[in-house]
Amino acid sequence: MKKWLIGSGYVSAIILIIVYKEAIMSWIYKDSSNDFLLLFGAAVLLGLVPGFPYGIVAGVIGARYGSLLGGIINVVSSTLAAALLFCLVRVLFQDKANQILRKSRHIDRLTTLMEQNAFFAVLFARLIPIVPAALINIYAAVSRIRFRTFAAATLIGKIPVMLVFAAIGDQLLSSIRNVLWISFVYIIFLCLVFFIYRWFRSNKRNQSE
Repeated sequence: MKKWLIGSGYVSAIILIIVYKEAIMSWIYKDSSNDFLLLFGAAVLLGLVPGFPYGIVAGVIGARYGSLLGGIINVVSSTLAAALLFCLVRVLFQDKANQILRKSRHIDRLTTLMEQNAFFAVLFARLIPIVPAALINIYAAVSRIRFRTFAAATLIGKIPVMLVFAAIGDQLLSSIRNVLWISFVYIIFLCLVFFIYRWFRSNKRNQSE
């Protein structure tokens, strides 16, 4: 149900963007530092909400500031949100976090990855959507992984997807063909990362045997 809701949210956002194209274009070309602070703050806060379709915010930022600068803003804001959630869970919500983890069907897979290499576990989980982003933050917070390891893996892992969201947002109002090409290239990238991930797991399994 959550996946359908998130998917519906993305489709609805795209339809609204196309319908209100002129108003959005007018807002995009308006120069205001207050808009940047508002968008950045909203991106960080919404990044703390589990299940929220974050790509909508990332796409809006891409439309407002372009593929490169928008992508950088997306990476920084989403990484900051992940770091804040990590710290909140580690300091204040350990018991509640453990309850959430026990109910997750993804936890065994994430545990296996963490036991092999914490940095690559977080990195692969960010690069390919094997588990929800909030679950990665919560699991890392209750585990023994160091904050700097978590932050570095999160920062690197978020770069591809956040640049893609920014590029899609930047091109959505001008060229649907470019949006399709960006999406296609990203799918190819995900397939490549998935094969590397499978090789990594297989290699680690063979070493343990």
